[in-house]
Amino acid sequence: MPDLAQDMARDIRHGLDPVLFARERLGFTPDPWQGSVLNSTSNRILLNCTRQAGKTSTTAVLGLHTGMYQPNSLILLFSKAQRQSSELLAKIYGHINTMEGPPRLVKEAATELKLANGSRIVSLPGDGDSIRGYSTPNLIVEDEAAFVHDSLYEAFLPMLATSNGRLVLMSTPNGKRGHFYHAWAGGDPKWQRESVNALQVPRISPDYLEDMKSEYGPHKFAQEFMCRFVEADDQFFSDEAIERAFSRDVPLLELNF
Repeated sequence: MPDLAQDMARDIRHGLDPVLFARERLGFTPDPWQGSVLNSTSNRILLNCTRQAGKTSTTAVLGLHTGMYQPNSLILLFSKAQRQSSELLAKIYGHINTMEGPPRLVKEAATELKLANGSRIVSLPGDGDSIRGYSTPNLIVEDEAAFVHDSLYEAFLPMLATSNGRLVLMSTPNGKRGHFYHAWAGGDPKWQRESVNALQVPRISPDYLEDMKSEYGPHKFAQEFMCRFVEADDQFFSDEAIERAFSRDVPLLELNF
């Protein structure tokens, strides 16, 4: 009986503290910025991170924790391609397979995991049609959000209206355009913003960064590793001008002959 009481007390602590859950159940020690995200109470989070910063690891823990401690929850994982969102789901599945005291699964598929408590974790491609049939998600994670078409973002936003669910957009930058950039640059206080460039990741060596700077060139390096929203060096029109050209809010030019 004492052991059962201790297990229950520990499980309660893990439910209240995702960082403790990651350390003690998954053997994963989050970096400070990852801990800030995992223990955040914000419903809107932006992760502007260099590659290899650990954003996938962070959201995998968040998705698993949500599924385990919010019974009957729905977690949707989006990316530009099914392969990418399935990789995030596979990361979650990997945690389940290796963790202490894993949840029982009643469904295991390449694109969906269903827990015995009724929670579902589903990976989907980044198109508007893919979200049909899903409603009131508790958590939406959009991977490589700067590269996903805005139509998907516009499609899943209404789903969060009644569920009061959480939304995490994570990406490296892709120019000054799209919903990820506008959310980041817009200054809306409802978004928690976390920026992690390559210099802030101790696992990335200075020698590697020097090699990548030569390999990528200054523009691409600034975007991929320094997390800067920059326009292409050879771009004739600015991203803003291109967006305005396709916007219905900009009046057509009237020509009088």
